[in-house]
Formats: sequence, C-alpha cells, structure tokens
Amino acid sequence: MKKLLAWFDHRSGLIEAGRQYLDRPVPGGPSWLRVWPSTILFTFLVQAVTGFVLWSYYSPSDQSAWESVYYIQHEVAGGWLLRAMHHWSAQVALVLIGIYALQMILTGAYRAPREMVFGSVVLLGGCALGLLLTGDLLAWDQNSYASTHVRVSFLKLLPWIGDDLFKIAIGGPGPGFGHLTLPRFLALHVGLFTAAFAGLFLLHGLFRHRADQLETATPERSTSYWPSQAMRNNLAAFAVFAVIMLLSLQNGVNPEHAGVELGSPADLDPANKYAAARPEWAFLGLYEFAHLFPGSLSLLPIFVIPGLLFALVLAMPWIARTKPGHYFNVVLILSLLAGLALLSVHSIRKDLANEEHQLAIVREADQARRVRLLALGADGIPGDGALSLLRNDPKTQGPKLFAQHCASCHAHVDAEGRGIAAEDPSAPNLYGFADRAWLVGLLDPERIATAEYFGNTAFRGGAMVDHVQDALADLFEDEKEEVESLAIALSAEAELPAQREADARDTARIAEGKTFMVNPYGCTGCHKFHDKGRLGGAPDLTGYGSREWTIGIINDPAHPRFYGDDNDRMPAYAESDDPAENLLSARDIGLLADWLRGAWYEPE
Repeated sequence: MKKLLAWFDHRSGLIEAGRQYLDRPVPGGPSWLRVWPSTILFTFLVQAVTGFVLWSYYSPSDQSAWESVYYIQHEVAGGWLLRAMHHWSAQVALVLIGIYALQMILTGAYRAPREMVFGSVVLLGGCALGLLLTGDLLAWDQNSYASTHVRVSFLKLLPWIGDDLFKIAIGGPGPGFGHLTLPRFLALHVGLFTAAFAGLFLLHGLFRHRADQLETATPERSTSYWPSQAMRNNLAAFAVFAVIMLLSLQNGVNPEHAGVELGSPADLDPANKYAAARPEWAFLGLYEFAHLFPGSLSLLPIFVIPGLLFALVLAMPWIARTKPGHYFNVVLILSLLAGLALLSVHSIRKDLANEEHQLAIVREADQARRVRLLALGADGIPGDGALSLLRNDPKTQGPKLFAQHCASCHAHVDAEGRGIAAEDPSAPNLYGFADRAWLVGLLDPERIATAEYFGNTAFRGGAMVDHVQDALADLFEDEKEEVESLAIALSAEAELPAQREADARDTARIAEGKTFMVNPYGCTGCHKFHDKGRLGGAPDLTGYGSREWTIGIINDPAHPRFYGDDNDRMPAYAESDDPAENLLSARDIGLLADWLRGAWYEPE
C-alpha cells in the first residue's frame, strides 16, 4: 500500500501538495477569527450539492417550474429538506461573508498586504446577493414572481441602456416575464453567479496565501495550519451545519408544512398580482430606502447610491492607510448597517400594521393551501400547469367574480359580518343561498323585508313580502315546523353538496314540504313548481338553487322563467348567443354558480 501511495504521489504530487497545505504557516498562530473562509466554503459546497440534485428535477418553464418545485417539495423523498438546506445555506453564506468583511474592517485586517483579500470578500458578497436575486424567481410562486418583477423592472430606470438590459434579463421584449425568463434566470443562477462565486473564492484563497507569505516573512509568530487551525475550521463548519439544519427543520418534518414555504403558482395576469410581495431580508432595507425617492428619482437609491457605496467599500483598504481613514471606515460601515437594520425593522412594522397587507398574506396562504389540495386530487396537476387548477376552482375564483360583478348590490357575509360586503347593499345577502337556514330566513315575517333579503329592493312592498308577513305570519309563529318543512323541500331542489346527507335522511319532511307548497298557504299561487302553477307571475321554483337554475338566473334574470319584466335592476350577464357581447363567459358564470352553492372539490 505504501508503494502504491508513493507511486501515486510521484506521478500526481497530490499527497505532497496536501501535506504542504496542512503544514503551511499561519501568521499570528491559530485563531477563531480565521474560520470564516472555511465556513463560507462549506456553505457553498452544501449549496452546490443540494443545488445539483434540485436542478436534476427542475423544469424551467412557466407551466412546469412551480410544478417541478411542488414535486420536489411533496413527492421526492427528502426533497423538502434538500430545498430547505439549499435555501438556508444561501442565507447563512451571505451572513458569514458579511461577518467576515465586518471583522476585517473592525480589526484592520483589510489593510496592506490584504487589500486584495478584502476586495475578493466584498465581491463574494456581491455574488451571493446575485445568487439570492436569481434564485428567488425559480420557485415561480406569487411572491417570488411579483417581487422579482419589481426588481428587474428597475433596470428600465437606467438611461439609454435600461430597456435593453431589461429585455436581456427577462429573455424577451416584455413588458412582462415571458417563456424564456425562467431559463435565463436559471442560467444566471447556476452558470454565471455560481461560477463567479467559485472563481472568486479560488482567487480569495490565492490572495490569502500570498498575504500569509508576506506576513510570515516578518518576525511575527506563526504556526502550521495543522492541527490547531484545522480543528477550529472544522468545528466552525460543524456549527454552521447545525444552524442550517435547525433553520431547515424549524417547521417540523411534515412535508405539507416543513422546509421553505411554497406559495401558489405565479399568475402573470396583472389583475391577480400579489399585493404583499416583499424582497429577501437582505434587500428589505434598500426596498424601504427606495420609498423615500419618488418616481424617476428611484434611480438614486437603486443604482447610484448603492453603486457609490460599493465602490467606497472596495476602496476602504486604501482609505485606511491612515488612522483617521480607518476610523472613518469603521464609523461608515457601522452606520450603514444600523441604517439598513432600522429601515428593515420599519418596513416590517409598517407591514404588520397594514391590514390590507396582512389580508393579502392570508389570502395567498389560503390559495397556496388550496392549490396543494387540488394537486393531491384524483386527477393531479393537468398538462397546462397547476395555475389552471386555481383558474377552474369555484372556491378560488368564485369570491373574485362575486366581488367584481355582484358586490355592488349583493353582500356575501355570515352572521358575524365576515365575507364580502356590498358596496351599496340593494339586493339580498347571498351567503348560504338556497340552503335551509337561508330559506327559513326568507320565510320569516320579521326578516324578509330587511336588508338581508328584500328590504332594499323593489320587492319590499311586493306580493312575496305581503304573503310572508300576512298569510305565513301566524303559521310561522304557531306551526313553524310546517314552514321549515317548506324550506327543507325547496332547498332540496338545489341539491347542495353540503346538504346531500341531510336531504337523503329527511325524505319524509321533503315530501311534507312539497305538499305544503301547493296548498293555499304555499307557493304555486304565484310560482311554478314542477307541474303546478304557471310561469310569468314569479320565478319558477322547479330546481330552485340548482346549478342549472342558478346559472340561468345569472345569465338572464329577466327571462320569463325568472323575474320577467319585473326584474329589479339585475343585469343579464350572458343573454346573447355571441360570447363577445356578454358580461361574463359561460365558464365564469359556472364558477360563480358553483361557489354560491358551495359546490367545489374537497377531499373525502
């Protein structure tokens, strides 16, 4: 074995090189202040290994990026942990580089002969920021898309070259991100910034080695790297690994919640832009600082001031050739860090106090949970991407459609006032529409003429209100069960998913209610109900509240089957055979009807 190793070393020189590396002199002896390069290297190796595995699963397309990250997070064994380690090792690396540079400034270790060492550390920090910026988008969820789009759009502020740089960055003419944006960012992340980081770290090692040689040429005390400094470096790397693992495991080990949160898929529709998007913590202070400069002046806090400060930091070793210069550097860097910290805290506190911001976060969290639930359904993620799951989900789209098209008149709020409030309530509250409780309230003499039902409509003095308040008043007081049976029978027409079991159980009461509907106190004096009554007096109650009935009244409430000429201001959303002339598409009306009826996918 010794002869084999001797032959290998004779041919390669690697064993001798390793021995010389371990025996190299360390100026000033072993110190914990010298562990930073090894910990930075360790975090880079963690990122390289985990990043390569993640890369092997990743598909950079606007219809597959989120889906591949979802697969890593929820389907690949240990994928959530790899993703979390990759994420947190990048954050820890930036912190370590910052500590390293700060320690060099505070201790004066950035002065001759270590000017190049310090410069390489500063450039490493710039590469680490570049890795965070380009890597953030790759998850392709709402926050990463919205925040990255804002940051990249700042390129347009640059005179003459801004638009061209923006097109290069996003891989297309714009104005928004396109099909080539994700491949472009992946190339920048894996290729440019990773290669630049590795190259700069090699240069940093060469510069440190040269500086060590220059310093050990002086009478200063020095010892070999092995074993004292090597043991310190290894212990520091182990501590860093422990921190990365603690951060990665902070949310437990259940893949549904563990690791790094994955939001809902990015939606390029400006109408669905995520309003609470924020940059990574490292850019939060700069983000808040930019708010102090309105309009085109944003060029100053985004490019000019940071560029000048970056150049000033690179020049610090030469400024520090005199004691006053060194003190200036220390005061400057501590002031900058304090300012960024204060701005970051101010930004966080402002967001915490902003109800709309917090509501947007809650809605996005709900949407992220919803898309994960839909992806776990029997059909999984369709070929056109996970975003289509949300676009075709009544529970997701219904509230948006209602708020946009219905909330000008109708409310959709529960007894506690939670839900979608009407801008100017002039029509019934549709929360629980067609269910048993809603219909009992409609037949309640004390409630029918309130704002909850017909109180703000043209029907508040009509035949329906008169009938309930006169003919049904005593019955509601003395024989409420009969009125409830009527409500149960009418609600059964809707075939609501939430009442399926109750309807199957209460067949006797449903039959009783149907009989009551056609007696003198019932409904067929004005309404049509199956083969009883006639059309034209009031809405047809056959299939009342069913999907087909609800879609029909949304399509055209003035149809003879519904309100006819007595329709009270409700617009027809799809009365034309030409889709271009309708206010809503058939798909959107179906989603709205399903949402009102509570008919959406839920796991068994």
